[in-house]
Amino acid sequence: MKFLLINILIVLLLISCKSSDEKNPEDDPAIVDVKSALVRDIEGFYFVGMNQRVPSVYYYDIKSDKVKVIKSNKDEKIYELELSPDGNTFFYLTYKALNKKIAIPEINGIKIFRYEPAANKSELIQSLKPAIQLYSYWMDNDRFRVVAVSFDEVVASYINKNALTFNYFGKLLSDENELFDLVKNGYPVIETPPLLNISPMKRFEVISKNDTLLIRNNYDATEKKLNLLKQNLIKISWADDLKNVVLMIKNNSATKTDISHTIVVYDLLKKKIVKTFEEKGIKSFLLLGDYLIYDFKPSQNYAINIFKLSSMNNIKTISLKDGCALKSLPIR
Repeated sequence: MKFLLINILIVLLLISCKSSDEKNPEDDPAIVDVKSALVRDIEGFYFVGMNQRVPSVYYYDIKSDKVKVIKSNKDEKIYELELSPDGNTFFYLTYKALNKKIAIPEINGIKIFRYEPAANKSELIQSLKPAIQLYSYWMDNDRFRVVAVSFDEVVASYINKNALTFNYFGKLLSDENELFDLVKNGYPVIETPPLLNISPMKRFEVISKNDTLLIRNNYDATEKKLNLLKQNLIKISWADDLKNVVLMIKNNSATKTDISHTIVVYDLLKKKIVKTFEEKGIKSFLLLGDYLIYDFKPSQNYAINIFKLSSMNNIKTISLKDGCALKSLPIR
């Protein structure tokens, strides 16, 4: 009898310890974060569109529902536009012409500009020599990077990689040059921005196990499997509402000539995917305030969709005669 009582006491003690270690989901600090979240009021955004067959910078005013041309110059065609993470400024690359007379076409007359919306002013910050490959991205909130790859002028089997890093205001921070021997080193690997796998308040993380993506809640250590592959993850963006995270996934079936992606919206509190975008030709997306903005290819030309997170509804599709996109349009 004595031993029976002791065993009962031990069991009760273990149950008590276990229950005290378990965390109540209703006490999750993420719930409080969502209630006090500050969602930016976005008036509009900049994008690339064709204006009389010239790739140009456009602006869409959300409140007035109007589109206007900001910059259009046939000698400075828009090659790529990169909006800053805070949405308050952007850099853009221009080119004069594409030389198709050689085996690998060269982009000529390359210029790098920074645009300050508050002053409605563009500033030329750098000119580059012809390149066979050109791309740009934001390394983080404060640094912008441009990479240009070109043929070596002396040795035919050599490739030059020129990488320039600028601060938020357009000041050159570094100018790096690398020489690649195509026979020994191969072609330089394309740089990609780091994935933002931790939420702003550090409450959640996008992690992977056995190449499968999961969302981890750092409060109670629970993990939700997404049935998405880590190797296909392109981009992670955390919404201002502190409730949603948006993932861009590369489609395995996409061809090299018409790369397409899937966009997934995951509700961190409901612990489930609440919206999936699978339109043809999705290339990129922006998360600005309450808006998820992405480009896609419904027909021959690209268009832009604006989706409102708070109502989970598409509120606008922007389409121009010869196409429009968030970052770039195909060079013709």
